[in-house]
Amino acid sequence: MSRRARNSIFAAIIVLAAGCHGVPSEVIQPEEMAQLMADVHTGEALVDMNRREYETDSAKQAFKQSVYARHGVTSAQVDSSMAWYGRNITRYMDVYDRTIEILEHRLTETGNRVAAEAALSMAGDSVDVWPHPRYLAISPKSPTDIITFHFNADENWEPGDYYTWRTKILNNGGQSEWSIAGTYTDGSVETVYNGFGGDGRREILFRSDSTRTLRSLSGYMRAALPDEGPVRLDSIELVRKRLDPGHYNERYRQRRVSGYAEPDSTTTDSI
Repeated sequence: MSRRARNSIFAAIIVLAAGCHGVPSEVIQPEEMAQLMADVHTGEALVDMNRREYETDSAKQAFKQSVYARHGVTSAQVDSSMAWYGRNITRYMDVYDRTIEILEHRLTETGNRVAAEAALSMAGDSVDVWPHPRYLAISPKSPTDIITFHFNADENWEPGDYYTWRTKILNNGGQSEWSIAGTYTDGSVETVYNGFGGDGRREILFRSDSTRTLRSLSGYMRAALPDEGPVRLDSIELVRKRLDPGHYNERYRQRRVSGYAEPDSTTTDSI
C-alpha cells in the first residue's frame, strides 16, 4: 500500500472518530442540555413543594413547557435529544455530571445569598451585602433583563449610611439603567438614577438622609442587550458604609418624594 493511500485511510479514520464523538447540530448541545436538565430538576422540586397549585397533569405539563420555552426548545427537540444521548452513554454521563455541578453551584449561591442578607444586619463600617451571584450573563433567552435587590432595615442600620452598587460591564449593548430607592419611616422616598454606556467598571451611589431613618432599600438595573452574545456583569458588589461627612453634600444628585404614604399630599422636591 502506498504512503498516499495509508495517509488517506488515516485521515478517514480521524474524520470518522471525530464524527462519533461529536454532537449533531440538531441535538441540544451538552452545556445547554445540562442547563435545561438543571432547570427541569429545579422545576420538579418546586412542583413537589406546591402540589396544591400543580394538582393536575396539565398544570405540571404547562410548567414544564414554560421551562422549555425559556430555553427556546420544544418537547420534540428535548425527546429526540434525550434519545441521542441515551444511545451515546458517555456523552450522557458528561451532561449528567455537569447538571449536578450546576445544581450544586445554585445551592451554594443560595447559601451565599442568605449569608449576604444576614451580613446587612451586621454592625461594621464596611459590608458587602450583594445577595445574588457575583457574575451574571444576560441574553434574549434570559427570563428578564432586569436585576433587582431589596432589603428591610433593622437595628444595625444607621442614618447617613451610604450604599455603592458596582460592577464591571462587558459587551454592553447600549445605555443600561440603574436606580436605587430608599424608603424612610416618615413615608418619604429618595431615589438616585443613572445610565451607563460602554464597557468598564460602573457604579451608582445612594447616600441616606442623616436626619431620617431608613425603612427599606431597593434597586434595579436594566441591562442593554447587545446585537450578538450576552451582556456580562462581573464582580458585582453592593457595599454599605457609614456616614461620610466630607461627601454628604453629594446628596444633591438624589430626588425626594415627600409624604409617599399619603398620595393626596405627595410633592416632589430636589435634595
